[in-house]
Amino acid sequence: MDFRAIENKWQKRYEETKAFEPSVEPGKPKYFVTYPYPYMNGYFHIGRAFSGLRAEVLARYKLMQGFNVLFPFAFHCTGTPIVAAAERIAEGEKKQIEILKRAGIPEEEIPKFADPVYWTQYFSKATREDLKRVGAAIDWSRAFITTSLNPHYDSFIKWQFRKLKEGGYVVMGEHPVVWCPHCKSPVGDHGRLEGEGVTPEEIYLIKFRLGETILPCGTYRPETAYGVTNLWLNPDVTYIRAKVNDEEWLVSKETLDKLANQKYVASFIEEVRGRDLIGKMVLNQVTGMEVPILPAVFVDPAVGTGVVMSVPAHAPYDYAALRDIENDPARFGLTPDVISGIKLIPLITIEGFGKFPAKEIVERMNIKGQDDPKLEEATKEIYKKEFHTGVLNENCGKYAGRKVMDAKLELVSDFVHSGKAAIFYELPQQVVCRCLTKCVVKIVSDQWFLNYSNPIWKAQAHKALDAMALYPDKVRKQFEYVLDWLKDWACTREYGLGTELPWDKRWVIESLSDSTIYMAYYTISKYLQDPALGIRPEQLSDEFFDFVFLGKGTADEVSKKTGIEQGLILKMRDEFEYWYPFDMRCSGKDLVQNHLSFCIFNHTAIFPERHWPRGMSVNGFLQLDGQKMSSSRGNVYTLRQVLDMYGADATRLTLMYGGEGLEDPNWDSEFARTAWSKLAQWYDFAIENYGKGRDDVKYIDRWLESVATKSIKLTREAMDAMNFRTAIQRGYFDMQRYLRWYIRRSPVPNRRIISWFIEAQTKILAPFTPHICEEIWEKLGGSGFIAKAPYPTWDEKKIADETIERSEDFLRKVIEDIQEIITVANLSEAKDAYIYTSEEWKYKALQLATGKNMGDAMKAVMADPEMRKHGKEVSRYVQKVVSERLVPSGVDEAAVLNEAKDFIASEIGMNVHINSEFDPQGKRKHAIPGRPAIFIQS
Repeated sequence: MDFRAIENKWQKRYEETKAFEPSVEPGKPKYFVTYPYPYMNGYFHIGRAFSGLRAEVLARYKLMQGFNVLFPFAFHCTGTPIVAAAERIAEGEKKQIEILKRAGIPEEEIPKFADPVYWTQYFSKATREDLKRVGAAIDWSRAFITTSLNPHYDSFIKWQFRKLKEGGYVVMGEHPVVWCPHCKSPVGDHGRLEGEGVTPEEIYLIKFRLGETILPCGTYRPETAYGVTNLWLNPDVTYIRAKVNDEEWLVSKETLDKLANQKYVASFIEEVRGRDLIGKMVLNQVTGMEVPILPAVFVDPAVGTGVVMSVPAHAPYDYAALRDIENDPARFGLTPDVISGIKLIPLITIEGFGKFPAKEIVERMNIKGQDDPKLEEATKEIYKKEFHTGVLNENCGKYAGRKVMDAKLELVSDFVHSGKAAIFYELPQQVVCRCLTKCVVKIVSDQWFLNYSNPIWKAQAHKALDAMALYPDKVRKQFEYVLDWLKDWACTREYGLGTELPWDKRWVIESLSDSTIYMAYYTISKYLQDPALGIRPEQLSDEFFDFVFLGKGTADEVSKKTGIEQGLILKMRDEFEYWYPFDMRCSGKDLVQNHLSFCIFNHTAIFPERHWPRGMSVNGFLQLDGQKMSSSRGNVYTLRQVLDMYGADATRLTLMYGGEGLEDPNWDSEFARTAWSKLAQWYDFAIENYGKGRDDVKYIDRWLESVATKSIKLTREAMDAMNFRTAIQRGYFDMQRYLRWYIRRSPVPNRRIISWFIEAQTKILAPFTPHICEEIWEKLGGSGFIAKAPYPTWDEKKIADETIERSEDFLRKVIEDIQEIITVANLSEAKDAYIYTSEEWKYKALQLATGKNMGDAMKAVMADPEMRKHGKEVSRYVQKVVSERLVPSGVDEAAVLNEAKDFIASEIGMNVHINSEFDPQGKRKHAIPGRPAIFIQS
């Protein structure tokens, strides 16, 4: 079977019939699914495809449930990465050229990528091709690209920002941001090669004095300044003395630029070798004590200021390093007297530790020295406990007796205002811009910010979140945390592609800030961008968007002002009102901390409550054969690569079976390799067996109907919860397992039931593997596309009676027992197997005794005159029923065995006799309900 021909056939049919281009149908329920438009700096990779296909599979499922479904798509080109990459191509940078070569870009094409516009054209076209090849049920009539390259969309973004500014949500301010020195702009998460989610963190520079020189030590824990025993400098580093504001500081070379970026006035004076300062005494201005400077090669000059204070009573790293020096001072170029006076200073009391928590945990974990990797774990444990539960002791002056977390803000304020400390910002992890430049913290004062710290706005966002459906729901806590934690967000930059800030053309709107409510634009984009309608960008005034999206004004007024035909304006208003709000947005979990939360905030700022988002689905990061995907390691597949290797349906099935919820899903190449052969087998079976078979109904037919019905119900429950792996397991693999047993039991199936099963199985597969299912549906004579056929439902009556399933379980167990007897007794040459079901009185006794204690069971059974005829045998049987907690199965064992006699014979290779008069060993009297007696005659 040529699967590529089948896929091409149905993709062409979808396109020719515009199968997934819905229109407004008043009265018909709608479902609007969206997926964050991907960034166009490369081919669409399978990590993005995983999130995108989750949205697409949901769209197909809702379509089969009878909804009018809209699933549009667009291409994100806003931002700095494309421009930066284009510049690197123009400069002939080998690394960037090699990246394009590895992606499969023809060598003769590469020079064209020196133009950033070419990137947007090339990869938008390629992505559209790839998504059509995978059979994505997308309404392409609404597709668009972002930035000023699309002037209609550009007008929409400008309207959005004017509305935000009008509401007081966009403000000018001074804030620390992650900054790219090359791009000269803040770097949002989408513009980063490394460090997604990292934000500037406030640290405190505690000022120690060496004469007139300040040695500022960076710390997150200013309260520990009371317990400093020494400072650490790296003896192999050359430090600099610099004029900082009106003081003289000693810091690492790397710190000078950091200070300048953070509005300190800093200028170089001279270089100073770190080793020349070892052994000198400095003044701790917090305590008034003098402490020595000691050597530590672990001090990184790029972190903080390159000057570190040592608190060995509470910092495991410091204690381990100090112990190393005490054990062998000569190794560090010191004499014993330099450290002889150092004593640990306890500051914080925490439960489970004594006076010196760092010393205790280092010894408890058997940490060998300052390079022991277990120090990181020890540090996290101590710091967490001390911050959340620690109480400051008498060595902490006026703060004694207070909790660390309660005293911290007051303590910092006191230290800063008294000149003993300064505020500084640092990145807790390395951040690298997509232009390959290492980012820094910069305080910008004339920058525009989205005021996400506004408590009233936060309250509105929480209200919207509370009303939303989230999949999985446990991601709700993460959303709540982000909405609370989110601070003001730099929403403009001076570099890159994008939309100009409408009231200040120096700035371009940042890529995450212009992608928060564009889902609304999908509802009208096909009208705005249709050349036949002739709507010009300059006609798209604020009054136009206010009417279409907010219902302000009248169509007649807007028509007169804009020149757009009134009927067309009303049509666009109807589109928006019908489709909005969006019902589901599917994305990776990395976007919770920015894009998805921004989406909630900005909807509450601009739209009325009835148009706020209804649902979001969040998933993990796709792995490749159990390994994290990484461009640097070269283990990244693009969607076009896997489509070339495995085809569309196999790719779709592999992705959707990869995982669900927040767990990181996995692309399993071996699963992908075998997926098409499994689907082809189903195709062959469906075509060969549909509408064929016998008409009589047997136990096995009722069994298949029962277990398949239960699978349909479980599958729909999984689909409703967007647990697509579970849906495939229940609706495909389980049903195929049931089918194999059914065909084994009944090589000639029941015509009605097998036809019903084939239809149900194919419909369940349709959202996952649409091409092969469309082909099957056509061959079966189905009407229209299977993509729009009703999803399987179930009859509760078919699954209410468990007896039919127990009947088949009973049969399997009987066969297994016979096979075991044959093996153990070495009876493979035997000719006849005799199966005896229980005597009738035992079934009745079981009914009477079930669920009772021994005394009550015996009374109930012996009260029946018929039971008393069997004497002591009854008593022994009742004891067995109660002790083994036997229960009636409801199975007509004799009928089941008689109907399946030929099947049993074929399974064991013998003649089978059910309840034969022939019983030479008196086996039948040992049979009980559920456990027939078996005799094999050799």
